Amino acid sequence: MKIEKSQFEWTANRIHSLRLRLGWSKSDLARRLECSLETVNAWELSQMKPNPDQLPMLEFIEKQAEYISLEVHVCPIAETQLEKSSRSQIPLDEIM
Repeated sequence: MKIEKSQFEWTANRIHSLRLRLGWSKSDLARRLECSLETVNAWELSQMKPNPDQLPMLEFIEKQAEYISLEVHVCPIAETQLEKSSRSQIPLDEIM
């Protein structure tokens, strides 16, 4: 299977979508990436791309968003099992 380079590019849409998934403002993202609000705005308007030294942190933030998404997805399962079992906690390995 050939992997297209564009799947890994930080496009304006990918940056914007990541920020919205996390519920962050442009200022929030700028603070975490140690760049200016204007820089984040330029990325989301396709006026410029992130610098190579910012890519590892963007990748890290994206992985964290995916992890959080998984936790949110698993949460209803945990609540259902808690209700059925009358326990106060369920180990994560019982849910996954």
